[in-house]
Amino acid sequence: MYYELFAIARVSDPLNVAKEAKKIASTVGKLILNNRGVIRDITSLGAKPLPEIISKEQERHFQGYSFIMGFDCSSRVQEQLLRTLRGDPRILRSSIMKHDLKKTFNPGSSIEQALQANKH
Repeated sequence: MYYELFAIARVSDPLNVAKEAKKIASTVGKLILNNRGVIRDITSLGAKPLPEIISKEQERHFQGYSFIMGFDCSSRVQEQLLRTLRGDPRILRSSIMKHDLKKTFNPGSSIEQALQANKH
């Protein structure tokens, strides 16, 4: 099944904003690959100020690094991945969306779908 992970990582070092996101993407990628999954794409959305201050693990965050990862895996692996992300203090927010592959085999990321919709 094709899933898309949207995550916001904390920015712990203002001089190297992508540091935490790289580590998280590596951890998530290893978890998916070790459970016979396939990573289709990773899209960086960069560091942005958050719309509101997010508190996690007794820390307040006003800036986050967002990325999207498209992957194929079983539903059991997806549930394990979400549990891992919810417990990780480096992740401020995460969400996993399931994409329907009945209409098209390669639906593309959410960003690509939005750009396609704007063209029509």
